[in-house]
Amino acid sequence: MRPWRTVTIPLVLGILCALLSACAEVPRPLSPGSSVSEHSGQSLVFGRMAMIRDGEDRMTSLPSFPRSLGWELLEAHSGKKFVVDPLTENGFFALPLPAGLYHVTKLRYEDRYGLWEGTLAASFSVKPGSLTYVGTWQITFAGLGPGVPITGRTLNDLKEDRAEFEERYAINARPVTVALLESAPEGQFSLLRPRSEH
Repeated sequence: MRPWRTVTIPLVLGILCALLSACAEVPRPLSPGSSVSEHSGQSLVFGRMAMIRDGEDRMTSLPSFPRSLGWELLEAHSGKKFVVDPLTENGFFALPLPAGLYHVTKLRYEDRYGLWEGTLAASFSVKPGSLTYVGTWQITFAGLGPGVPITGRTLNDLKEDRAEFEERYAINARPVTVALLESAPEGQFSLLRPRSEH
């Protein structure tokens, strides 16, 4: 056997293993009208995203402008990465996820100004087979410009959000576990692509 093969084969196998383990899962949010029973045995997470700018929630205002929000998650115990983009286009979301402890590692937000990307550390837990409510994550733009500080806080709007969940998915929600998302108070968004460049 040639000496370069003894080094090359393990190196190639190591690189392939690293690439395969770095692949992300891409769960899809539930579409309105879909049956929650289709995901029996799978845990479901639901809540709302509120993007506050100039005192109003941009996820629900200005209906003629496109907007969406996505996030990347890292499950703490397995190290699996989950990319959900878009998570929501109107604020409300319901997402099938395996049980675990999740950390939000990246946010993407698109509005009439352009495409933003940034971080605002947050985490939430999902129990096996549960319907978990993570609350309303309110993210506020705290400035103007291509690099913008943001602030975050979580609100418990369970009564309203559960009613919307039951209306959207035409079911009576099974018992709900309240496990509010824990948000860092401050983060950052950067404008990746202004709207005029689309």
